[in-house]
Amino acid sequence: MPDYHVTLYSGPETPELEKARAYLAEKGIQYEEKNVVYSSGARGELYHHTGRGDYPAINVDGHLVVGFLPEKWDHLLKHWELGQT
Repeated sequence: MPDYHVTLYSGPETPELEKARAYLAEKGIQYEEKNVVYSSGARGELYHHTGRGDYPAINVDGHLVVGFLPEKWDHLLKHWELGQT
């Protein structure tokens, strides 16, 4: 598995957030979870990178996708699996 850092931005429980966690677990992806409601730092990071506070959002080494969009998450993670940045 390649060496990259994955952050999942979360908030209050939603069906999409549950699906996002299940997706990452199914793929065996280790990730850091940052809650944008309880952490002003996490909220600030997400706003800084996207201009939005929507979650779930995934950040893979500075490349972000807002919303649980499996096809986009697959694409983003596949680039890192292949060593493409």
